[in-house]
Amino acid sequence: MTSTEATSRAEFLQAEERRAVHRVVAVFASIRLLPWLDTGTEIPTSIVDAVRRKLQEFSAPAEVRGFLVQRLGADLVVQANLLGVNPYAQTLENGVWNPVIEALRGLATRLGSRLTSLFSAPATEQQSKLSLRMLRFPFTERGAEPILVAKLVGGGLGGFNRSLFNLFFHPDKGSHQRLDGTRFIALVEHVPTLLAKEKRRRVYFFGDRPAEEVLHLIYPPAGEPLTVERAQVGDWAEMLSLVANPVEWAISAVYAVGGRFVHDGHSWQPTRHEPVALVGTDVGENGPCCEPIVVLRLQSGLPAVGEAHFNLGGDFHFTVGGPAAGYHTAVLPVSLDEAAQSEPELGTVRLAAYSYQSYDNGRIPPPHDVVDLFAQDRVQTAWLQKRATKYARLLRSHGEFQPFIVAEEAERRARAQAAELSHVFHSIPASELGAADPILQRAGQTSGLVLSDIKADGGGKLGHTAPPTLFNAVARASLEEARRQGSLRAFEVFAVGDDLHLLMLHDRGIDSNEIHLLAFRTFWRAVWVTELLKYKPYGLAQDLKIGPATQGKKVEELAEPSPTFVDLLADLLPEPEVRAIPQIRQALNEWTSGRATTEVRKPFAGNVTGQGPGFAELPLQGSDTVVGLLAADKAGPAAFNLPLWAAVREAVQRPEYQQRYGASAAFEIFDVHEHRRIFLDAIAHGAAVQRLLGATNLFNVKRIWSLPKAVSDATAVPEHLGRILLSASTEKLAIIAGGEYVGKDDPVLIGELELLEHVFAFMRDRFYLTQGDERGSHYMMLVPKPLPEAIATVRSRGLQVGLRVTVANGALLNVQDVYSEPDYLEARERIEALNDAIWIAQGSEFTPVGVGARDVEPAYPLMKVLRRITGTDSKYGVWIGPVTG
Repeated sequence: MTSTEATSRAEFLQAEERRAVHRVVAVFASIRLLPWLDTGTEIPTSIVDAVRRKLQEFSAPAEVRGFLVQRLGADLVVQANLLGVNPYAQTLENGVWNPVIEALRGLATRLGSRLTSLFSAPATEQQSKLSLRMLRFPFTERGAEPILVAKLVGGGLGGFNRSLFNLFFHPDKGSHQRLDGTRFIALVEHVPTLLAKEKRRRVYFFGDRPAEEVLHLIYPPAGEPLTVERAQVGDWAEMLSLVANPVEWAISAVYAVGGRFVHDGHSWQPTRHEPVALVGTDVGENGPCCEPIVVLRLQSGLPAVGEAHFNLGGDFHFTVGGPAAGYHTAVLPVSLDEAAQSEPELGTVRLAAYSYQSYDNGRIPPPHDVVDLFAQDRVQTAWLQKRATKYARLLRSHGEFQPFIVAEEAERRARAQAAELSHVFHSIPASELGAADPILQRAGQTSGLVLSDIKADGGGKLGHTAPPTLFNAVARASLEEARRQGSLRAFEVFAVGDDLHLLMLHDRGIDSNEIHLLAFRTFWRAVWVTELLKYKPYGLAQDLKIGPATQGKKVEELAEPSPTFVDLLADLLPEPEVRAIPQIRQALNEWTSGRATTEVRKPFAGNVTGQGPGFAELPLQGSDTVVGLLAADKAGPAAFNLPLWAAVREAVQRPEYQQRYGASAAFEIFDVHEHRRIFLDAIAHGAAVQRLLGATNLFNVKRIWSLPKAVSDATAVPEHLGRILLSASTEKLAIIAGGEYVGKDDPVLIGELELLEHVFAFMRDRFYLTQGDERGSHYMMLVPKPLPEAIATVRSRGLQVGLRVTVANGALLNVQDVYSEPDYLEARERIEALNDAIWIAQGSEFTPVGVGARDVEPAYPLMKVLRRITGTDSKYGVWIGPVTG
């Protein structure tokens, strides 16, 4: 295949002079008119009629091929097709703007004094106050050209990412790749840069490599054609790592680089320089919620109208929108008439679309042949709306928590709230360095009967599923030795996913170095026995190799095996491991004689290692009591933020709570990145607590305290704390944390039943998404599972165990499995169905199912990919600017 046109930039520009006279530019102007009117909840049709009449009278600097006027939300949207104009001209908007202003001025006296006062301002100020946003879509008509225009009312800049990716790149969502051999590249822009209205910026190209070594593309926002080399185009999988988070990155244009749109078998087509899809990236004065328009051409190997219909709105999904584009919202397809009405409830954005067959060099047909896409089949649209409303309510039930709020907005709010309360934050005492916690000491919580759950991922027998069977026997032998020596009153051992839990009743107080060392030693004893047997479980010692506690030491030095431990082990190990007791005794003798031989090896694991054991400890009141315990697997440290917020807010309103514990409760919240904490009254400071905990990867609950009375002064809350009602594993085991509190995965908490029963009910009756799954990669609801089934089996889906723990006579433990009760079978089926439905609807990568880069562990390869493809030395970046508009 040889090109019939030169590909140098100079010759391309010469050819453009010949082609330009046959090119149409569809000019779109979005004007935020409704806030300036005194006419109610929608733009009056009288304004639409007046603007249409004025457009018919207006003389544009080019041949007008037709125009359309729509009321879409608070915007008046005008489309004018102009033939033979420069798509980069800064004055192009006058062909639309001037007749609109003339029409509004003629109606000003009837529309309200606010609009009348606007006309005394200069034109540039008028455009700013009316938030003019322009989109220029250049196309050369090929006989007849189906054009589709869609607008996200209430949507953010990256709101069309999923639709465009599926339409042009997803192999299962359209027939163009298989039937027509068409290939595409996408132009990707950085959303914060667009919002900052920077005049010079980088754009990035991803998709299929073009056949030409150098490609010249018409992209009106750039101010001039873009020249892209073949090697500057990254693949679509790299693009997906960016655009899956539409708050950070937006697909703003798509170009064909293969198929009939590019080459007819004999010569290159001029259309290959033109976009097949273009998204308006002009921000105006609306900020992040710019309500973008997308324009698509749909013919000759490009996606057909039906495919575009499906991917835009017929295939339910979430996108970004709402105030400040700070929410994950359900896409609600609506007719053009419905789009003109007042905005829907928080949690949805409205998608309106129209389509028509362009003919005669860009002419728009009569109104009866302009198709209102979602008014064609009212039954189908009503069904789509019902589905969108259902899932919008599910996400909205999160309140001001992620992922209903996007990570970036949640973090912004939380940091602003933390800055406002900076004088109330204090450093977390470094107990690993021997520092005492004055709050705990003052409250008298460092001694007495304590229930501790210390857990760690020491390895899995089939990937990250469940601990090797022998771990249970090793843990029981180690803890029984401690019980006989008087360190423990009672204990229980259980597993949640691949985490081994040591539930210990003792009188050594919370934050006891003795108890923490016992747990640490017990986990290493499991590693020691496993190494002696030469077993190779997945991720052996995954959570344990951390900090100075393990550096330069042999396994025996960390496990400190004893003769009593080995004797107990002989009674507890299952077959065939019990046959190895002579070998274990020999290794013990070598250790006691000073010959430690077992090296601490790097874990074989596919995720972050060295996280350290997590722990939760609750001081008990009396020797006979019942408390609740929650433990999660494949979940982040914030898995309990929302349920605890809801449980505490509900509990403190109950008379039985108030009679037993007082008028309120206090949240002890850790800033897990800044190593500091704050105490806030759940009632008096409820809004602040919600803003902090809503940013689930910044702030987590460590403890809930009783408050005898409500405390409005945040600085005084620590002075009025009563007793600890709940404790969670927000941080790593103190003895080996090295002073770094970064949040502990797979959390556990222990609390009074007055609080935990509300969480049990939450898990039974409600639905929420939390970060978890494989390596914290997705948002899904934890499935409440009974202990025997507490294993991640589907996509590493997160799970939770709920227990009621009875303490009797200060020396006995009895564990009741709450989630084995019949009510939770229905809850599991419902949660599995909703998890699946949202996963299928959204796909596995796009937020709020996929986790945005902001919330991914920095050690994972994804972050390296993002730095490589967007860094200052990225080969995919093309500089543009100064930018028009």
